[in-house]
Amino acid sequence: MPVLKLIMKEKKTSDLVTSAVFNVIFLVFVNTIPLWQQSTRGVILDTWSSVLWAMNISIGSQIAGNLFLLFYRPRWLSELLGAVFAATGFLSVVVFFIVFPLDFSKVVGPWLNTLVKILCMLGMAGSLIGFIVQLVRFLREAGKALVKAT
Repeated sequence: MPVLKLIMKEKKTSDLVTSAVFNVIFLVFVNTIPLWQQSTRGVILDTWSSVLWAMNISIGSQIAGNLFLLFYRPRWLSELLGAVFAATGFLSVVVFFIVFPLDFSKVVGPWLNTLVKILCMLGMAGSLIGFIVQLVRFLREAGKALVKAT
């Protein structure tokens, strides 16, 4: 049983705050990339703005969810928000993969474009698996909460 407790470790308040702060910084970073696009020697394409909406949804949901968990933290809600985070992350990676607003061929070579696309596919698979795991955990915890309430 100790291994199971290690895997399902409850987030500490400091973890939630750190995650929210990091995500705010990351949100600012991805939204300011178009401002220094000219300095990237063509690596960042004009289509970057086409992926921002999905990135903003993913990052924004994590900021809001972690801040909400600071004040109300039942296990079932934590698991549900984990599933939401995985789903919005999946959406973000899919949109990034489809639009692919990067071109490394002028700087390093086209092989890096292929590598980043493969990494995106791995990210999609990981997000999908994470979503399924979190959804199952949510259903289990919600069932426990319902039994306890009756």
